[in-house]
Amino acid sequence: MSGGALVPDARERAVDLLTRAYADDRISEEELEARLERVYHARTGAELAAIVADLASPAPAAVEVATRAPRRIAAVFSGQEQRMMGVVPRELEVRARLGYVELNLTKATFEPGETVIDVRAFMGYVQIRFPEGVRVECEGRALFGFFALAGGATADAGASTPVVRVIGRATLGYAECFALRREPPELPGGGAPRLPAAGR
Repeated sequence: MSGGALVPDARERAVDLLTRAYADDRISEEELEARLERVYHARTGAELAAIVADLASPAPAAVEVATRAPRRIAAVFSGQEQRMMGVVPRELEVRARLGYVELNLTKATFEPGETVIDVRAFMGYVQIRFPEGVRVECEGRALFGFFALAGGATADAGASTPVVRVIGRATLGYAECFALRREPPELPGGGAPRLPAAGR
């Protein structure tokens, strides 16, 4: 970026750099909002360059965290459709950047206790389907997108009930979690039990 007047796409490039840094956990949501405000008020290329000067290359800490992740499913400029049949790892990362991930866990097994799935969608789409008998808690956030759970918790959190906590965020994209619900058994005759009439 030049130090003089802004070139036509300079502001857009700065916004793209900031949103990518946010998607990679290099800056917080509060910092992203503050820097975006500065970007839209900047009048020269020098001002824009100062706002994104520390984001020119990936942060070493972010690279280190990514390399030691226990299990990651990622799609970059592509699509991933996976059906997991075995035991789901305690920590699972799902990443979609300018692409999509469709993860079917309806035939997978969850160990008792808590499993954490970290979802990050940047200009992409993530869909995860869960089986019955698992309690799903969605704590994800969205920025210019949405992050939602359909079906709600599928089971009461007992001592042996697996609990899946979905965290992360969708930036300029969306993430959907679908939890299958176990319907209560239907009573004989298809109706609710009748109480005896009073006085009989």
